[in-house]
Amino acid sequence: MLRVAVKLPSAPGRIGDYLADVTALEAAGADSIWLDATNEESAEAWIHLGAIAAVTHRVRLGMTVGPEGGWMGAADILGRLSSGRVVVGMPPGREPEALVHQLQSRRSTAPSPSILITCATPAEAENSAALADGVIVPVGEEDVRALRARPAQDGEFELWIEMPVPADRAGWAHMIAALGAAGATGIIVPWDPRLIDLLRSAGEPDDRSDLLIATG
Repeated sequence: MLRVAVKLPSAPGRIGDYLADVTALEAAGADSIWLDATNEESAEAWIHLGAIAAVTHRVRLGMTVGPEGGWMGAADILGRLSSGRVVVGMPPGREPEALVHQLQSRRSTAPSPSILITCATPAEAENSAALADGVIVPVGEEDVRALRARPAQDGEFELWIEMPVPADRAGWAHMIAALGAAGATGIIVPWDPRLIDLLRSAGEPDDRSDLLIATG
């Protein structure tokens, strides 16, 4: 089944409400929670991920990072706090390639994060496919089929699609079915209050006459 990752703002207002949304997303079946942070050196964003780790037990914890590697210490701490649930997204390039090799070489001794390369085009995704655990791409289902058909990819390779939340439940159901059939691992969507209901009702028919009867 297609997995769903939710990207939350990195500067919450009321932390209690913020964490309540996180726990509701986990209970509804979200695969991972990402922070929408542009500066991975900020201690605040990593502290927020630590707070999320403390109130969850299953969801992965995601952050978009740069190629410099200044975030690795924070990721190590978060990995220990969360029992290895950390995932990072980084841009393609020579610097990330060296950093990926460094992270992968430590995996036997440290809870290193899963590594996804954030790509702008299917061509970038093809070039990055052998580098990390997966890619994040803004593409459609035909591009997903083409990427998934690459001989070097196996079932463990993660293929994530970043996209907005559809306008209604029918659009959500169609997107989930189409991308799942094409071979995508999951979607990354921005926070929307409707997501908790959409996740809980995955696979349910749109006809909810039972609710109409119950409420009169």
